[in-house]
Amino acid sequence: MGNFSLSFALSILLLHSFALSLMNSSTDKHALISFKNSITYDPYAILSTSWSQNTSVCSWIGVSCGLKHRRVTALNLSGYDLAGTVAPHLGNLSFLRYLDISFNSFTGTLPSELSKLRRLKVMNVGVNSYTGEIPTWLGSLPQLEELYLNNNTFLGWLPSDMCNNTPNIKLLELDFNGLEGHIPSNIWKCKHLEILSLNFNTFSGKIPRAIGNTSMLRVLSLAYNNFTGNIPANIWKCKHLEYLALNNNNLSGNIPRAIGNTSMLTQLFLSYNNFTGELPQEISALPILENRTGLSGSVPNGSGSSKIVTGSSVGPNFVDYNGGTR
Repeated sequence: MGNFSLSFALSILLLHSFALSLMNSSTDKHALISFKNSITYDPYAILSTSWSQNTSVCSWIGVSCGLKHRRVTALNLSGYDLAGTVAPHLGNLSFLRYLDISFNSFTGTLPSELSKLRRLKVMNVGVNSYTGEIPTWLGSLPQLEELYLNNNTFLGWLPSDMCNNTPNIKLLELDFNGLEGHIPSNIWKCKHLEILSLNFNTFSGKIPRAIGNTSMLRVLSLAYNNFTGNIPANIWKCKHLEYLALNNNNLSGNIPRAIGNTSMLTQLFLSYNNFTGELPQEISALPILENRTGLSGSVPNGSGSSKIVTGSSVGPNFVDYNGGTR
C-alpha cells in the first residue's frame, strides 16, 4: 500500500510539472504571437512564414530556448527591417536573457512591462525610431549587463537612478539621440561599467568628478556634446582606460599631467575644444604617440607607433591621437 501511495504521489507531481511546463510554454508563445501581431511591416516574411502557431516557438527564426525547460531565453531579430511597435506582452518572457531588435524601424515608446524581464542581461534596441524619455524602469533590471539605446530619438535627461538597481551593468550606449542636461553624478555607481558612449547628443555642464569611481572603465566617449569646464582630474584614475573621446565640446583648461597615469590609453580624441597650453611631458609615456611634430609648440618624444592627427587648426587645442589612420 505504501509503495502504491508513493507511486501515485510521484505521478501526480510529474503530471503537475508537465502541466506547468505546458502552461509556461503557452505563455511564451502567446507573448511572441502578440509581438508578431504588433508588426506592421515584415519585408522578408520572417514572422509570417516561420512563426506558426502549429510549431514550437523554439523552432522559430530568431528565437532560442533553454535546454532544460524549453523556455524562450533569447530573441534576436536584428536587421530584418521590421516596423511596428513592441507589444507589452514581451514582458511575460520571464526566462529571457537576450533581447536584440536593433536595426529595424520600431516606433513609439518602450513598454513598461519589459521591466518584468528580471533575467535580462542584454537589451539592444539601437537603430530604430523610439521616442520619449529614457524609461526609469531600465534602472531596475537586476541582471542587465549591456544596454544599447543608440540611434533613436530619445529625449530629455538621463534618469538619475539609472545605476541604483543595475549593479552588473557593463555597457551603456546612448549615442545619436536628443538627450540633454547633465550626466547624473550617481551614474558612476555602476561600479562594473566598462563602456559609456554618449556621442552626438546635447549634454551640457561639467563632466562629473565621480567618474574616477568607475575603476573598470575602458571606453569613455562623450564627443559632440556641449560639455564645459576642465577635464576632471579623477578621469585619470581609470587605470584600464583605453579609449577617450572628448572632441567637439566646449572643454577648456590645460591637458593635465596626470594623463600619464592612463598607461593603457591607445586612442585619445580632444579636438575642437578650447584647451590652452602645451601637451605635458607625461604624454610621451603613453602607447598612443610616435615621435612626430606638426603642432604648435613641441611634442614630447614618444615611442609608440600611432599617428597624431590634427583637426582643421594647428595646435594642441585640436589634436587627436589615434591608434590607426583615418
